[in-house]
Amino acid sequence: MHGLDDMYLFKQVVDFGSISAASRSLRIPKSTLARRIAALEAQLGSPLFHRAAQGLLLTNFGRECHAHCCRLVEEADRVLDLADRRRETPSGFLHVIYPPSFGETVVEYLAAEFVRSEPKVQIHLEASTGLMDPRSVSADLVLHFAFEPLPDVDFVGRRLFENPFVLAAHPDLLRGRRAPDEPAALRGLPCVGFGPKASAWAWKLTSGRRSYTHRFTPALSTMQLTALQAAARMGVGVASLPLNRVEEDLARGRLVQLLPEWEPPPAILFAVYPSGRTLTAAARRFLTLVIDHFAETGGITDLRRGYEQRFGLTGEDRVSGED
Repeated sequence: MHGLDDMYLFKQVVDFGSISAASRSLRIPKSTLARRIAALEAQLGSPLFHRAAQGLLLTNFGRECHAHCCRLVEEADRVLDLADRRRETPSGFLHVIYPPSFGETVVEYLAAEFVRSEPKVQIHLEASTGLMDPRSVSADLVLHFAFEPLPDVDFVGRRLFENPFVLAAHPDLLRGRRAPDEPAALRGLPCVGFGPKASAWAWKLTSGRRSYTHRFTPALSTMQLTALQAAARMGVGVASLPLNRVEEDLARGRLVQLLPEWEPPPAILFAVYPSGRTLTAAARRFLTLVIDHFAETGGITDLRRGYEQRFGLTGEDRVSGED
């Protein structure tokens, strides 16, 4: 890339009329500037200037090179202006990856609102359950839930929010037996698991300073919260579920909470991106929108109903039905 820099210096020498004048304007030592011009001539294999008593005079080759360098500098300035605008004003392409359940209740509505307010941004949404390196999929921002800190990686994993989970089951699962009052009483109850199929299935439950690890073989396992919740509702087994997803089920008696004094691990939401330097203005603004959602609601709030009412969507007009 030194060649491009030297071409810029060459253009400046021509425009200012001498190495001395260009040196003063650019605040580069005269000797350094003269050496860079000589290096460019050596690289090109032909002199750019006639060295005469009256100063530097362009050779015919130098005159042609100057015309090309003017165009190169103009294009480079456009690239730098584009980068400045992307850093300061949301614009261009924005690729966001997020968990499906979080997407259908929050991210997809925030994204639609974002595009309405930032018309210069073209956003692409992609749902995924796994942790992706944003660089390998050319994503600007990955939103990812995990039950443990992220592995030691060389991209940014910014912690945004902890989503509490509870143990819940269909009332019929407890028919004819006492509700568990200690974690050890979970033995003998069927359980359903949330995670990859090769997971070491266990819930590390905590109550104050006490902890207990319940290991189980799941009757059903899944990476989808909708499938996990459906299995719990149908009495397949005990499930560890996000409190925000089951509050209505608990209130209506479709599910009962087990061991309310014992808490399963919360799911931690991370914002993953290559580095703070590469985060565009659009990605930064969208991330702020997600953070503001948690600050305003105090948790994960289903935005579907509010947006449906706001835009007059009812019944079959809804994008997706309620659970």
